[in-house]
Amino acid sequence: MNLDQVSGKIASILRRNLPPPYFRLTCEITGETGGTRLNIHKRRHFRRECHHIAPDLGTGNGILRGPMPSSGRLRILLWHWGRRGAGPRYTLELARALMRYPEAEIHLSVSRECELIPEFRALNLPMLEIRTYSNAPSALLSSLNILSTRKKFARYLAENRIDIVNSTMSHYWSRFITSSVKSSGAALLNTVHDAVLHPGEDGGLKSWFFQPFSDADGYIAFSHHVARQLSGLHNIPPEKIAVIPLAPLSDPVFPCANRADNDHLRLLFFGRILPYKGLERLIEAYALLRREGVPITLQITGAGDMRKLMPLVNGLPGIGIHNHWVPETKMGSVFASADVIVLPYLESSQSGIVASAFAAGVPAIATPIGGLPEQITDGVNGLIAADTSPTALAQAIRRLAEDDALLSHLRQGALHTVQQQYSWDVVSTGVIALSRKCLGAGGA
Repeated sequence: MNLDQVSGKIASILRRNLPPPYFRLTCEITGETGGTRLNIHKRRHFRRECHHIAPDLGTGNGILRGPMPSSGRLRILLWHWGRRGAGPRYTLELARALMRYPEAEIHLSVSRECELIPEFRALNLPMLEIRTYSNAPSALLSSLNILSTRKKFARYLAENRIDIVNSTMSHYWSRFITSSVKSSGAALLNTVHDAVLHPGEDGGLKSWFFQPFSDADGYIAFSHHVARQLSGLHNIPPEKIAVIPLAPLSDPVFPCANRADNDHLRLLFFGRILPYKGLERLIEAYALLRREGVPITLQITGAGDMRKLMPLVNGLPGIGIHNHWVPETKMGSVFASADVIVLPYLESSQSGIVASAFAAGVPAIATPIGGLPEQITDGVNGLIAADTSPTALAQAIRRLAEDDALLSHLRQGALHTVQQQYSWDVVSTGVIALSRKCLGAGGA
């Protein structure tokens, strides 16, 4: 295929998808050997398709060039089709933060059944709503339409000339949709909450559905621990990974009051109750301290199976249990009745609850597992136990129960940390930077 034929083929592709003046073609003679160079001035969407047509033309340096439109606006679509929990909330808060950037044009694709759909609509952003499901029967029926959903999604990306698709959290349908992102020419960002599923959640089809995408252009990890797992276990080049911490997912709350008047240190366990969370060891540490007369109480809040734990809880004074799921809009009231949150985890990527606790002025006590020591700096915004044993947890809790000055210091440290490191301004700046890096725009 000669240069004229290649030029004609590329021009045909571009004309089918983009009207003038979004592209123009020129060719020139370069080098002493008379080699040919094809300069393509176009949007990035079709770089891959054109590259397959003419991979070896010219001198080999800069043969395909795709600057952004003269407006310089970065078209980012945030994509998550989950109905409840951290995924929709993270997507909503990230959208709000990115809206403050005049150089970014934000689009959304969310589930019509999402519990936050009124808040998404209130943003008045361009949005593709996808009908997913609300129960098992509707999930089966909707899954039969996955091909038409895929086409609808691809058409939206093409018609709106999306530059970046940020999958903010994986969904059961995500793996069937990513190829449409790639074929549209948009770059794909994969926000990875867990590079490895937690014990009890791994195995079977779920591992396949929720493992990181292998063909993304960039990856967002919430901790360096997860970034290392992406590189070491999934063979993802480190240069493709950006560590961008998780910001508060709860609604803004005023920092909580100081320790209750009864002088008991109020401990809080908050989140899903699963074996890897180590709640059994926290209850054992609590029992040990109560026998020693340490003035503490414990509130356990979260959904999950408590049946195996109840024999440990029964008979212990000062324990409250709210064995139900708590939406992010109600998290502020949970933190208001706590002096410190305890994370006795046996395994962890990072904790989605830490930043929200810090925003309420609640420091943390945690085990030295996974990404937790990255989020919690011992003696600054919390305490890190020596290990995962009940004895080590008890020692850390006792230290805080006996030192009001330390508790006050950690409260201030928690507030300072969330303002300086875990704010949505920090997160959105990182997302914009990674997006531009994936496009090769270099900030243009």
